[in-house]
Amino acid sequence: MSLSFISGKKLRILLHIIVWSVLFILPAYLLYGDSSRDRAFMMEVWFQLACYAIIFYLSYALLAPRFFFTGKKLLFFITASLIILILTFLLGLLNYHFSPVFHAGVREHLPPPDLAKNIDRREFPQPPPPVRNWPLFNFLLTSCLVTGLSLGLRFSEKLVQNEKRRKEAEKEKLHTELAFLKHKINPHFLFNTLNSIYSLALIKSDLTAGAVMKLSDMMRYVIQDVEHETVPLELELEYVVHYVELQQIRLSTNIDVQLNIEGDPKPYEIPPMILVPFIENAFKYGTSSHEKAVIAIQVNINEGFLAFKVSNHIFAGRENTETFGIGIQNTRQRLNLMYPGNHKLVLLNNGTEFIATLDITLS
Repeated sequence: MSLSFISGKKLRILLHIIVWSVLFILPAYLLYGDSSRDRAFMMEVWFQLACYAIIFYLSYALLAPRFFFTGKKLLFFITASLIILILTFLLGLLNYHFSPVFHAGVREHLPPPDLAKNIDRREFPQPPPPVRNWPLFNFLLTSCLVTGLSLGLRFSEKLVQNEKRRKEAEKEKLHTELAFLKHKINPHFLFNTLNSIYSLALIKSDLTAGAVMKLSDMMRYVIQDVEHETVPLELELEYVVHYVELQQIRLSTNIDVQLNIEGDPKPYEIPPMILVPFIENAFKYGTSSHEKAVIAIQVNINEGFLAFKVSNHIFAGRENTETFGIGIQNTRQRLNLMYPGNHKLVLLNNGTEFIATLDITLS
């Protein structure tokens, strides 16, 4: 049975109800089980708990949002102090009202008045007077602690909310950047691919129809599927395969492209266009029209774990010292948001070869 229906705000309300119910029920159980405690004492305990609840929620729900977090901290402390003093005064009235009950209990243990004159007070000393102000001091101190607790809880929740808003804003920014990348990168790739297909058509190559279909599938993925937060891993890898095959059409024979995919991608999903920027950069910086080079792409999927590796030769004068463009910078940020603590990205430039390795725990 799913517990999603008690998540978030409902869960916090339920926890508050449980905590305060225990605080009210437990004293009643203990007091009823203790015959030495009377109802007046139990009433005082419940009154104090009710006061703590009032102080907590007035500070938590009203004073902190309205005063403390709007820059009116002094007004917050003044208002909270007045509330505590008022409730302390009411508690003092309650103690005074029920004080005869306590003193009657003390008098039951004293000798009769006619005998008290003949008794040596050194042999029968009177009990010390009760410290009547100590409960008020204790209540005052506890009320201050409850106020601090409510403020701390509210502050921690505000931090969580701010972090949530920051992540949502970051995601929105990344979505905007991703849309920008689509409009910027794909038209360039589309232009080169159409030129390659045009060349195939001129020589009436049998590869023309297949190249058109592959380009059509890629455009469908970029325009439709990439709008989702996650897509089937199978579609992402299909895009990679089509991309590599279309690149091979226009590349010279001195570029050796090695693509190896192992494992079953069907059970898993992944953020769209998360692998493509590394491959695009490999073809952008690792190809030459007159020098031999190797581009190696390795994908391993095993028991919910994705291991991805791309390596390419670096030609002199074509180094990119800024982690190979905005595409990979964007991808790094998306990985941090989508897989916090569940991925590892390593970019290695040894001067002659650039190697990108990405490990992701998919499930």
